[in-house]
Amino acid sequence: MRNIWQKYKDTIRRNCSLSNEESGDSVNYWRNTLFSTTMIFVLPLCFIALIPSLFLITFENKEYITILHFITIGLMLFIAFAPSVKVKVRKLIFSLTVYAFATMLNVFTSPSSGSVLIYFYAACVFSIIIFDNKYAYWWSHLVLLISVMFGLTIHFELLDFEYNVDMSSVNEWVAVSSNVIFVCYLSSALIPKIFSGLENHINEQNRLRNELEKSQDALQLKNAELEEYVFVASHDLQEPLRLVSSFMNKLNANYRGQLDEKALQYIHFASEGAMRMKQIILNLLDYSRAGRTTEDLEMVDVNQIVSDFIDLRASVISEKSVTIVSGELPTLSANKVAMAQVLHSLLDNAIKYSKEGIAPQIEIEAIENRDEWCFSIKDNGIGIDPKFFDKIFLIFQQLHNRNEYEGMGVGLPIAKKHVKSWGGEIWVKSEKENGSIFYFTIPK
Repeated sequence: MRNIWQKYKDTIRRNCSLSNEESGDSVNYWRNTLFSTTMIFVLPLCFIALIPSLFLITFENKEYITILHFITIGLMLFIAFAPSVKVKVRKLIFSLTVYAFATMLNVFTSPSSGSVLIYFYAACVFSIIIFDNKYAYWWSHLVLLISVMFGLTIHFELLDFEYNVDMSSVNEWVAVSSNVIFVCYLSSALIPKIFSGLENHINEQNRLRNELEKSQDALQLKNAELEEYVFVASHDLQEPLRLVSSFMNKLNANYRGQLDEKALQYIHFASEGAMRMKQIILNLLDYSRAGRTTEDLEMVDVNQIVSDFIDLRASVISEKSVTIVSGELPTLSANKVAMAQVLHSLLDNAIKYSKEGIAPQIEIEAIENRDEWCFSIKDNGIGIDPKFFDKIFLIFQQLHNRNEYEGMGVGLPIAKKHVKSWGGEIWVKSEKENGSIFYFTIPK
């Protein structure tokens, strides 16, 4: 039953809405969406309305109302399901059908009845909404025309209304219908202004969105150029550094006996500086490549990544008596290299920044949310002062002396760049001397 209802809705939406080329942000799109949604519910209501019609046939001999209902249902079925009919034509048939239905009800029931006249107002307002603003007054003109025709019919007694209502003069009709005519013309004046304001707002939003997209494209281009520059510059800088290191080593090897301790110390400083500069360049290269992986997504077993890390760091894990505890971690769609770099970086930090004399305890968890996976890496290390939470994700920023903890301060920035590249977030919760918990998310 649910499948039938879904197919019914899809068919009407397909027939009564514009093509997929129509922007979802345009006013016309929403006009047609309202029309198609109305058609979805009008048809069942038309069949429900047959019940009182059959009652009128049975007990009051008013067959004309039931015939009117059948004609209306037939037209509604045509509007909803007839193939190869333009949407504007469907809407026009719908509006004229409602006007005709209201007119016939006026003829057969009560011309001065407010409950019937409200059909005219409803038809007018709905038609103003679903058609372009330039047709707004047409529907009020049509209400005026029908009202004048009823007035003339009553005045010249062209139809007998005595069996329906006590209609003594045209004045009564004018008094009743003039209110409907007034609100129809008022609606014709005001509703288009609302849609014009909405359209201007949508156009402005689209303009701002286009400007934002252009700015983003320009920013991405500049970032790409900057990353390419870093890559080229880093690559070119390595050659003179190799020469410096090479000549310092030759100087030390060939002239060591002719140099005093101070000269040898200078050679050592130069060699060490060259090695450090080379490491900085390599880190810059790693950072420039982070988030730019071109490999396709694949199903990645996070348990295997953790297992690989334990094998790679077996020496330091054994030396520091590290305990790594993880539950059953998921297998998810991701870039394997980037995912491994993020997890390895966070686990390396958890081991590196452990307390002196205390075995590191690391817990890895993964929580499944509706749209993402959230991973956490908890340790019992030295912790981080909350005021440095932002600083630790900046490249080459370290909170400790290099003599205390080796490293260049690139692991977390690279991890952040990877996480941002796949649309996730990374953050930390910590207190000094109370360990840290690093979190990152990855969309499903």
